[in-house]
Amino acid sequence: MSVRASHRLLRLAACVAASTAAFLATARAQSDTSGASTSAWDIAELLDRLPNASPFGKLTADAPFPLKYYARPRLGDFFHRSYLRLPIGARAQLTPNVEISTELETYFTHGLRDSAGYGLSRYRVGAKYEEVMSPTHPLGWSVGTDFETPLSRPPMELTDGHRHLLPYVAFSEVLLPKSNLIGYSSVSADFLSHSPLPPNFGRNQLHSNSTTLSTGLTRDYKRFRVALTGNWSTTAFLSDEHHNLFSLRPDILIPLTRNPGASDRTHLLLIFGGRAVHGPDGTELGVNGSVRIEFAVHTSVKAP
Repeated sequence: MSVRASHRLLRLAACVAASTAAFLATARAQSDTSGASTSAWDIAELLDRLPNASPFGKLTADAPFPLKYYARPRLGDFFHRSYLRLPIGARAQLTPNVEISTELETYFTHGLRDSAGYGLSRYRVGAKYEEVMSPTHPLGWSVGTDFETPLSRPPMELTDGHRHLLPYVAFSEVLLPKSNLIGYSSVSADFLSHSPLPPNFGRNQLHSNSTTLSTGLTRDYKRFRVALTGNWSTTAFLSDEHHNLFSLRPDILIPLTRNPGASDRTHLLLIFGGRAVHGPDGTELGVNGSVRIEFAVHTSVKAP
């Protein structure tokens, strides 16, 4: 593929994401259901799994204990839910190759509907080992696992009522260095276990253990990043069921902080995306949006 062709392909992906978001926003009332939507999706979360493909760049290990706090309010909840979810978390680089993370999801009523209340809905913890891309190792890879569980008794629309163990392996490679074009793939599993809460699966959400193959492209432009990801999830390998879920998801990631003096410690990222999903419950179209804020903290230990 020539550089000119790759430019056209990525411009087309950006246009598709923008036009999809604009069109589906007008068709939201027809395409969304009253229940929970398909399993949660956050392109920034997927990029965090990949080696050297974080939406804010890789955490550096030049300090003894690099640490980043983040928050990512779900803007789509203003339209689709009675509550606004606000996950807050932290990522820490223990060594140049080992990263751990933790996240707590809070919720509160946004006032646009009749529901009222606030509390904690979900807890997530994870660990990742990665080998980043380099001139001697052009293919980066990572392996890790996440665990998440519902907390307390949140509103039914905010949880599927299950705990999830999510091991994964991921790969990324720079396909066109001059164009900042990166290809990525991930293979993951989702092992479900019951919690004290009743089950509440959303539309096109698989009801048993499953595996997921994700592959896509991402490219950095001067003022934004675009990504196009295809996903295939199936229960055929890890359960007695035989259900499949296919999705195509374009995303645009727009950094809103570009001040060189502040961008190394504070980041603000605006994410818009669309989805086209086909699964056991039919075809689903929709849009999503979120804001992600990160604050970097570098502790230093002075030699005596």
